[in-house]
Amino acid sequence: MLALLPIRASTSIRTSFVRSLSTTSFLLAEPAPSNAGSNGATKVPISLIASLRKIHPVPLAQAREALERSNLDLNSAIDYLQSAAGSSANAENKAAKVSGRSTNEGVIAISLLGGKRVGMIHLGCETDFVARNEVFLKTARGVAETTAFLDVPGSEEDGQHDHQHRKDSATVVAANNAMAVVTENAKPRDPILEFPTDSLLSAPLIFLPQSDPSSSSSSSTPIPTTDPQTIRQTLLSSLSQTGENLKLLRAVSFAAPFPSAPTVRFVPGAYAHGGPSDKEGKVGGIIVLSVTSMDKEKPIASMIHGPGGDALEKDLGDFARTIARQVVGFPTKAVQKGDSAVEDEEVLYEQPFMMFNGDDRKVKEVLEAWGKEKGVVVKVVGMRRWAVGDELAPAEGNKEASV
Repeated sequence: MLALLPIRASTSIRTSFVRSLSTTSFLLAEPAPSNAGSNGATKVPISLIASLRKIHPVPLAQAREALERSNLDLNSAIDYLQSAAGSSANAENKAAKVSGRSTNEGVIAISLLGGKRVGMIHLGCETDFVARNEVFLKTARGVAETTAFLDVPGSEEDGQHDHQHRKDSATVVAANNAMAVVTENAKPRDPILEFPTDSLLSAPLIFLPQSDPSSSSSSSTPIPTTDPQTIRQTLLSSLSQTGENLKLLRAVSFAAPFPSAPTVRFVPGAYAHGGPSDKEGKVGGIIVLSVTSMDKEKPIASMIHGPGGDALEKDLGDFARTIARQVVGFPTKAVQKGDSAVEDEEVLYEQPFMMFNGDDRKVKEVLEAWGKEKGVVVKVVGMRRWAVGDELAPAEGNKEASV
């Protein structure tokens, strides 16, 4: 599990998560009641529960029940779990039976953490009825939060490559955007990375506290759990309750470089439409801004950490969200002309910025004017817009993952 944690583990949110995982064994090791209770139930040693769950991963209560029913015999408990109604084995069988069904409905779920990290996932299901079901939506939120919290995983060597990809991407973007020196031939790599869905299935589901909807940032400290589950286990549980085929179709994430460079700031923005909140819906979009100072003698780091820096950082977060709303509200396929063969209405910079006070100026004009007012240069360096009805192409580099 810990192998999936980000290489860059010096931030407070990541440190607290590692601590929460390290204390899980203590949480699990709470002493059982000193007596078996008035019903004469068998007292189950926690060490035996742990041994069973290593062989056959199931929720804590289910492992205890199996051992109670099998009179503390480990092999009998495994047999019980494999044959018991509602067991993981039955969930696996149900998943296999429905695996061939199409998943044309679903939800786009987004998680924005502390104004520094963002994840977006597409979780598919069979019907719109289930797509609006709270069990399904809660599952999607958890997967999105996990995607935002974790870096793209891999082996140690691959992890270094992924980490270097982030560093290289950030370095190129910073070099090209610092002091507004961007040319046609100096285009940075996309800082938004594809998150392999098969890797996500084996990642631990991370529960995060609900943030104040009026705040542009959120608390990013994971909630410790005494019974951690992988995303795959969570999807199987959701499948058992909904009775429909579920597929994790695609996932992406962005993490601002840490430590940040003094000359450039990266700010993610996110928005979803057509669902119960702006974090999940039928359409979702994320963007990444690069922000540099217009004053060569006063880099952006000095502005953020100086007088009025908190207000500037909040304004940048709000502005990034507004741009993400623009991306979602229009059929946006590219940031600038030349990125691909698309119509002007599909190019973000050429669209009228309707989400910014109903402004009829082009997005690129508003970016320039807003930046001048704040003393900064603002550019969109990354963008994704997904809809539930999108036709998924293998070229996206992220194959769907069934449970």
